[in-house]
Amino acid sequence: MTEERTRALVGECISRAHVDAARSATLAEITAACDACDYERAATLVLGRARAGEAVPVDAVMRVLPGIELPAITLALIAIVPTSERTQLFELLTRRRFPQVRDAGDLEAIVLYASARAGADVARVIPELRRLSARTLSAESYALLAALAATIDDPHVAAATKPIAPFAKEYAKQVAEDDRTLASTIDKVLATLPAEIEVARAAGFTVRAQKQVGRNDPCPCGSGLKYKKCCADKDDARDATPSPVPGMSYDEFLGSGADRMTIEHVDELPLRDVARIDIARLGDEPLEMACKRMTDAHEWAHAERMLIELERRGGGATDAGVSGEDDRRYELVLAAFDCGELELARKHVAKLSDELAGDFALDLAIADGPEQAWRTLRARAVRALTGGDKLADIDLAYTMLRAEPALGIYFARACVGALHLDDGETLMNIVEEARDQLNLPPEDPAWSVLDALNEAGEREHGHADHERGGKLNDALAESTARIDELERKLSAARTQLDHARTRPAAELLRVPEQRDVLDDRVAKLEALIREGNAERRELRKQLETRAPEEPSRREGPRARRATIEESDDDAGDDVELGTRGVTIPRFERRAIDALAAVPATVASETMRTVGNLAAGDGFSWRTVKQAKDMVRPVLMARVGIHHRVLFRVEEGALDVIDLITREQLLTTLKRLRSSR
Repeated sequence: MTEERTRALVGECISRAHVDAARSATLAEITAACDACDYERAATLVLGRARAGEAVPVDAVMRVLPGIELPAITLALIAIVPTSERTQLFELLTRRRFPQVRDAGDLEAIVLYASARAGADVARVIPELRRLSARTLSAESYALLAALAATIDDPHVAAATKPIAPFAKEYAKQVAEDDRTLASTIDKVLATLPAEIEVARAAGFTVRAQKQVGRNDPCPCGSGLKYKKCCADKDDARDATPSPVPGMSYDEFLGSGADRMTIEHVDELPLRDVARIDIARLGDEPLEMACKRMTDAHEWAHAERMLIELERRGGGATDAGVSGEDDRRYELVLAAFDCGELELARKHVAKLSDELAGDFALDLAIADGPEQAWRTLRARAVRALTGGDKLADIDLAYTMLRAEPALGIYFARACVGALHLDDGETLMNIVEEARDQLNLPPEDPAWSVLDALNEAGEREHGHADHERGGKLNDALAESTARIDELERKLSAARTQLDHARTRPAAELLRVPEQRDVLDDRVAKLEALIREGNAERRELRKQLETRAPEEPSRREGPRARRATIEESDDDAGDDVELGTRGVTIPRFERRAIDALAAVPATVASETMRTVGNLAAGDGFSWRTVKQAKDMVRPVLMARVGIHHRVLFRVEEGALDVIDLITREQLLTTLKRLRSSR
C-alpha cells in the first residue's frame, strides 16, 4: 500500500486499537452500523471480525464498500475477501451502488480492478472499464484502469483507453503496491493502520485524541463493561465533533435543536449524523438537503423517510413553482433507474405529478416487456413527430439512451440531423457513454454530421454578413481573432504568474525578478486586449449603421432556418460587447448547494466565469447560450467540459440559478420550463 494511501487511513479514523476492540463484532452489529450510515464503524467491525479469525461474508463487505470514502480502506476491505469470491463485487458497479459524490470513481476503479483480476467476465468488465476511463480520476486509478485495459485484447477498448494508457507505465510501482495489498493477510493489512489517530475539530484545528480512561478499565458510566466496549467510541465522536451552536451539545443539535440547523449544517454533517437528525424539527430547505444527500448516497430507506416528511408538510419548500417534494422525488427516480432499482422507481413515479411522471412512462414500459414497450414507444414517436414540439424528440432520445442504448443512439442521431437540440455536444457525449456500454468504437459518426451542420451554418451566416458588411466584417473577424490569441496568451501568462507566486520562499529569493517580468507581461497583454476590444466596438458600431439587407436568394429555406436556429441558440452572437454593463451576482440556493458539492477546481472555475460574466467581459459572453422555449430567459455558460452554469440577467442582477453536469442539463431545463 502506498504511503499516500496509508496516510489516508487516518482520514477514516480507524486505528489498530479500534479494530482490536471490535474482535467480537457480530454480523448483526455490522448490519446495524450500515443501516445507520455509520460506515466507518461498519468497516472497523468487519476488520475486527476478520482479525479474530471469524468469517466475513462477501455480502457484508459489499454492504460496507459503497459507504467508504478513501481508497486505502477500500483496498483493506477487499483484501479480506477470498479471491474466489471477489467477482461478486462486480455487482456494486453494474447496479451503480457507489454514491454520486466526489472521488467515488476512484473507489469504483479499485473494485473493478480487483474483481477483474479475480476472473470477472471480460464482456461485463469492458463497459465499466470504458465508463470509468472517461471520468476524472486520480493518477493511481488511471494506472489501475490502464493496466487492466492492457490485459484485454480488444481494439475498441484500446482506442477508448488510449488517453490513459501512459499511466500504466508511469505508475507501475503503485499498481504493484496495490496488488500486494490485495494479496496481503489480515495481519499485514492491519499493520498499515495507525496506532493513534488525529481528530479534526469542528472549530478548524487538529488535536491528538487523549485517552482519559484506559481502554481495559471499567467504563465510568457504571455499566460494568470495559471502557472500550462501552463509551469509548461515543466519547471520541463527541470530542471530535462538537456542536456548531454555542451552549448546545452535539446530541441536542441533532435532536431537539434540529430546528436551528441550516442547509450548510446539513451539507457538512457526516452521513451517519444526517441519518440521526430529528427530521420532524428540520426546516423545509434543510430537510430537502438531507433528502438530496441520502439520494446521492443511494440510501433509499432514509431518502424515502425524508420524502414522507416533505409530503406530510404539503411538499416543503417551492422553487420556481415546483414543490421540493416533487423535485427530490424526481431525482430519486432518476437515481433508482440508474441503479436498476425498478420497483423503487415505479413506486415513486406513481407519486409524481402527471407531467413529471410522463417522463418515465417509456422506461417502465420497457421494463414491463416487449409488447408494452412497443406500444408505448410507437405512441411516443407518433406524438413527437406530429406534435411540432422538438423537445419531445429530445426527451425521447434521452429516454432511449437511458433505457435501450442501442436504439437511443439512432434516436439521438435523428435529433442531430434535424437540429432539434439544446446542446448538441451534451447529447453526443451521452451517445458516447452508450457506445461504451455496447463496446462500440469511440466517436460516433454523428459527430461529423453535427460538425458539418454547424460549419455550414457558420459559412452561410458568414456569407450573409459579408454581403451586408463587406470589409467591415472582415476587419471585425481579424480583430476578434487577434483578441482571442491575446486572451490565450494572457491566460498562459497568468498561470505562470500564479505558479511563480506560490513557489517556496527560498526559491523566490533566488529569482526575485521573475514575478516582476511576468507582472509586466500580464499588464501589457491586458492593455492590448483593452485596445482590441475598443477597436471591435467601433467596428460593430459601424456595422450597425448599415441598413439591413434581405438574405441572399441563393439560400434555401433549410439553410436560412439552420442559420436562424443556431444564432438563437447562442445569445452571445447577437449581443454587442459594449452593451453589457456590470451586474451584481446573486446565487440561488441550488447554485450554493452545487458549489459545495463539486470539486474545488470546478467551484473555482465557476466563480471566475460568473465574475467575468458579471463584469460584462465580452470574451466570456461570446460562449453563452440561451435555452429555448423558456417562460423566463435562461442563459447557459460552460464551466470546463463537464459542467454548465445556468443564470438570468434581470434588473441589473446576474442570478446564478444552478451549476449542473452536462448529464443533468435536459432534466434541469425541463424543470425550469415548467416553472413560472
